[in-house]
Amino acid sequence: MSLNFEAVAQANQPTAVRTLVPSAFVMVGGTATGVAGRSQASLTDGGKNLTLTGGLDLGFHTFGHYLLAAEVRGSYPLDSGKIVGEKDILGGARLSYETGRLFRPYVDGLFGRGQMTYQNKGYAIGNLLYTQTASNIYAAGGGVELDIAPWISLKADVQAKHWNTPVLQSGSTWSGQVSIGAAYRFGAGQR
Repeated sequence: MSLNFEAVAQANQPTAVRTLVPSAFVMVGGTATGVAGRSQASLTDGGKNLTLTGGLDLGFHTFGHYLLAAEVRGSYPLDSGKIVGEKDILGGARLSYETGRLFRPYVDGLFGRGQMTYQNKGYAIGNLLYTQTASNIYAAGGGVELDIAPWISLKADVQAKHWNTPVLQSGSTWSGQVSIGAAYRFGAGQR
């Protein structure tokens, strides 16, 4: 089901119809934090998290086969690994290609806040001991949804997130997250 909102003119006829397409998703995945030992790490080194991610999308504008949506998502580490646990809340735009087939590829651009919690009593640099740091985050990613029913899709997602952190000499790091899960489209398949 799509939610239809109609503006009615004097003749009681619809003058405009806007369709909203709400959906929710939940995923589990792995995050390579980009923080290792005492130096800058690549995405394959160092901190790794088992991450739970959930969110909402609200599709609000279609043009051709494309659907523009607002997205909000949050990630929480189920297992923070040995170095650092990352949790965040992000929001932004998502653009999906509505193929009319069983799959729906998409890209997104997100911005928000996050927190790094350092394991093993913190992260020491000189006389400073960091146990947590907070940062603005910007992220880019994409994925695909594969329909298994009109209202349920399997979902595969990849995100690259830029974090600022004082524990690294560069002052920032990129983390990579790969997740799989399911999405539910509210009212899909109903008329």
